[in-house]
Amino acid sequence: MRLRINTLFGLLALLLAACTRSPEPGVYRVQTGTGTAFLQVSADSVGRKESVLYRNTGALWAEAVSVDLKSEHFSLTPYSAPEFRRYPPREVYREPAYKVWETRDIVYGRAMHSEESADEGRNLTMDVYLPVNDGAAFRPLLVMFHGGGFKNGDKRDYRLSEWCKYFASLGYVVSSVDYRQGYRNAFQESDDVLYLALNDANAAVRFLLKRDSLMIHPGRIFAAGMDAGAITALNLAYVRDRNIPEIIQDYGDSLLTARPLSFRGFDIRAVANLWGAVPDTTILHNARIPVISFQSKGDAVIPFGAGYPFEELEGEKKGILRSAWEHLQSLFLPDSHPFRKVYGAGIIHRILNSQGVRSELHAYNGKRHNLFLLSNGKADLKMYDEIKESTAAFFSSEMVVSPVSLHQDPEDPQLFVIDKSDVTDYSWNVEGGVILGNGDGTVRVLLFPDAPVHSVSASGVYSFGQTFDEKLIIKE
Repeated sequence: MRLRINTLFGLLALLLAACTRSPEPGVYRVQTGTGTAFLQVSADSVGRKESVLYRNTGALWAEAVSVDLKSEHFSLTPYSAPEFRRYPPREVYREPAYKVWETRDIVYGRAMHSEESADEGRNLTMDVYLPVNDGAAFRPLLVMFHGGGFKNGDKRDYRLSEWCKYFASLGYVVSSVDYRQGYRNAFQESDDVLYLALNDANAAVRFLLKRDSLMIHPGRIFAAGMDAGAITALNLAYVRDRNIPEIIQDYGDSLLTARPLSFRGFDIRAVANLWGAVPDTTILHNARIPVISFQSKGDAVIPFGAGYPFEELEGEKKGILRSAWEHLQSLFLPDSHPFRKVYGAGIIHRILNSQGVRSELHAYNGKRHNLFLLSNGKADLKMYDEIKESTAAFFSSEMVVSPVSLHQDPEDPQLFVIDKSDVTDYSWNVEGGVILGNGDGTVRVLLFPDAPVHSVSASGVYSFGQTFDEKLIIKE
């Protein structure tokens, strides 16, 4: 009997100790008469437990009150912060990952006003390169325009074809576009050919966007070109209705582009300008479109700064390229220059920088006009790789349409916000406090004023695969 009584007293003692034992170190949610509070229990260097009660008054910073756990009785629930998934840094569309499927000579339109078929018109075609088995719900589009001075050139130039295959292997839909070249009248100023090419470029993009099977994202359209193709790519990005000369508008219904251009239904995300130029610097004020440019400072065909095409060529080359133009101009327009003045990569870069638009300039000394060729006319493979990889990096960084910016709501100090319009997944983390709740791109936070560090973080992934990790340090 005595053994049973001793055992019973022992169990009662253990139960009493369990009821009066202070909680383990950590954070606990406490329901008080005035609302929710949080109790933080910590242990000092000799194991003595200390506790602070943090009351939520609606402000960002909690009201801290010291409490004696032996004299106070609380109903405690352990606080568990939401899972925080920190996404490792990830860049997309930078490394070849897919095999490529090529379809040639797709007709995207028919046009008049072409030097080679002025009366009966001609078909306009493109080659399309697709990544195989990429599994993407949406793909970026890259439209490529060949060079040739608006007089010759071909969408299937070997270097251009390899460029298209490379970007398709990264995950892009790539189109190498044939466009109208030449002039309706030999003595007519060069505006017509610039804008006929522009209208064909617009038509090509609209044609591609209507092909749902290509799964093109309308907000991720990139343009690139070499020489005359770079001029066309820049015009595609920047020219608006008010920049079209009246002589071009008079062509009327024979143009492929439905007027006005502002109704074309797409915008260019970024441009790769390979030794091209713009015919009018005012167009650079029409939009804020990033440009990466590559050009020789001593380019003798397209000026690096401001000037006329072919102006720096000398001797036999100059005669071959300009003699016909100068002869006809002398007959019909004796006081005019045979070409429109243009503004090369150096001017483009300076103007965009002055406007706060992202511009990356790769300028070279001692190189010829076509940077893909050495002075002896052989392919410069090292330069070719450098340009295509730099372009891929530039375009990849422009995939995000709405970069995440973490900020505190000015009207509600506990609320922190991100723009998640371009985000597919994200999570929150708080140092020096607790998360009260979260909503659509928001998190509600209560900070403990005596914590050593205070911060709010958001980490996640954008719709095209890039990741972000934003952290806001907060000081009282």
